[in-house]
Formats: sequence, structure tokens, C-alpha cells
Amino acid sequence: MSFASFLRPPIDANAPEKPTPCPGCGVTMQTLRLPRKPFGEEAVDYCVSCQALWFDAFESVQLTPGATLTLFDTIRRSTPATVRPLPSLLPCPRCTLPLEVTHDLQRTTRFTYYRCPADHGRFTPFVQFLREKDFVRPLSPAELARLRETIRVVQCSSCGAPVDLEKDTACPYCRAPIAILDPDAVNATVRALESAETKRTTIDVDAVVDSILDAHRREREESASALGWSGNGAVAVDLVALGLAAAANLLTG
Repeated sequence: MSFASFLRPPIDANAPEKPTPCPGCGVTMQTLRLPRKPFGEEAVDYCVSCQALWFDAFESVQLTPGATLTLFDTIRRSTPATVRPLPSLLPCPRCTLPLEVTHDLQRTTRFTYYRCPADHGRFTPFVQFLREKDFVRPLSPAELARLRETIRVVQCSSCGAPVDLEKDTACPYCRAPIAILDPDAVNATVRALESAETKRTTIDVDAVVDSILDAHRREREESASALGWSGNGAVAVDLVALGLAAAANLLTG
């Protein structure tokens, strides 16, 4: 177990969960407990039937690299026999206001989700989350041309609607581009997330010692200044307190 895991507050297993109705089908969504940045945990809801996630306000940007990998694995294992197209009207599960289609940009990747106008959260189809996190990519014009030679109609991975490749290069309903799960992209993204998670949860002992010594030096200087003297006089310090402060600074950094 990493040092960072000890700093997360424990979850009360007996605390009642507030159910989250799926904006797509109304069924109570399943909940995942995931680590959040910088510390603690958050609850992310998902619906297998509608292939979508509900993030309360700011939850999506607070996911740790390890939490993103857990969500990717959950999505990979959550494939229903048939994908239900999302209805045109999606109510916010917190306030019931209609969710608004929102187009966003992560580096150079465009993705879409449905946002509560009162900022209670967002409803994100699985494929759009995978686009946001660089697991999938849109097909190039040349790839679409080759696909048309053998396949006429594909199912939109975002909303489940049929897309006629003879007429459309994106879903005519939700406007999501035709996307593909690229094995090379998945491999690169997984490796990058694993590396980031290892770095996030590993304490650099040398850096902690350096931080303790720096803190000790600053405390000596501040104490000398307050007392109006200088020299090599000893100043008592609590190395455990200094070490905990240094470790917290490293983890939050």
C-alpha cells in the first residue's frame, strides 16, 4: 500500500448512498468509488444500458490516472447485448433541468457531453470519455473511404443511432464523428497513465530528506531572526512534523 493511500479519509461503508437516476433510461446508475486528486475519493455513476457516465460537478477533472484506468476497464467490461439510443431530452439527475449538448476540446481532441445548466454535473457517453482520455480517435477521410467499400451502415458509438456512411461522416443525431478504438493509442495512453499513477503514489525519499533539511534551515533562520541573534546555536525542531509537511507538499505537488 502506498503512503498516499494512508492520507485518504476512510469511506463509511454504512453511509447511505443517494441514488442517481440515469438521464437516459431512468434506472438507478451503478456507482464506482475512485481516488481523486489531490486526496480522498469520489463516486462516479455509470449506466451499462445507456453506455454513459455521470460526473457530479468537477469530478471528471479530479480523476487520478489510476481512476481513469479503472474507468477504462469498467467500460471495457460493460458491453450490453444492444446499445440503447439516448433520447433527445435528458434530464439532470440532480435538478431535472434538461441537459445541454456541450462540445469541448482536450488538447487537439474534440469530444461531446451533456451538461447541466445549473452546473450540477455532466452526462458523458462512454465513447466520448474514451475520446477525451485519448483511448479512441476519429477515422481519417481515407479510412472512412475504405470502410464504405465494405460497410454501409455503422452504429454511433456515442448515442447508438445508425449512421449511413454513404451520406454522413458523423452521426446525424449527436454529431459525434465516426471513431475507432486504436490499439496503438490505447497502449500509449495506458502506459502514460500507469507511469503517472506510479509517480503520484510514490514517495521520493531523497526529495523528502532534502525538504526536511530545507525546512530545518528556514526554521533556524526564522528563530534566529526573531531572537535577534545569529550563529550556530541549536534550535529544537520536530523532524516528524517536518517530514509529514514535506511529504504532504510532495504529494500535492
